[in-house]
Amino acid sequence: MAHRHRILVLEDEPELAELLVEILGDLSHQVESAATMAQALAILDRAPVCAIIADLTLPDVSRDEVVGALRTKSGSASIALMSAIAAPELARMGRTQGIEQVIAKPFDLEEFERALVFGCEPARGTTLESHPR
Repeated sequence: MAHRHRILVLEDEPELAELLVEILGDLSHQVESAATMAQALAILDRAPVCAIIADLTLPDVSRDEVVGALRTKSGSASIALMSAIAAPELARMGRTQGIEQVIAKPFDLEEFERALVFGCEPARGTTLESHPR
């Protein structure tokens, strides 16, 4: 099976990271997972991604550093932030930092699936294979 898009999941809760990787993989995406910003940056050094789904609370960087650190290595990739902080605060933070999507935890799977490939259109990011929509 050919992969549609390369996506990075940055989540430090192992069960949630595994679930997200499984959902995205089932939708034919090539997915890599990282539990820390250091791991995520190493993945981004190896090859570009079209989208990053990142938890806002990570063990090795502050909330204020997440977007900046990802932007330095991710090129044109879209970034979606996930967090358990209040949804209005998360949305406000996303707008001020140029984030394309915000996903408040807990989220339902339908909401997540609608948001997950927001930045993977061929004109925006890295597509591994062209697929008609």
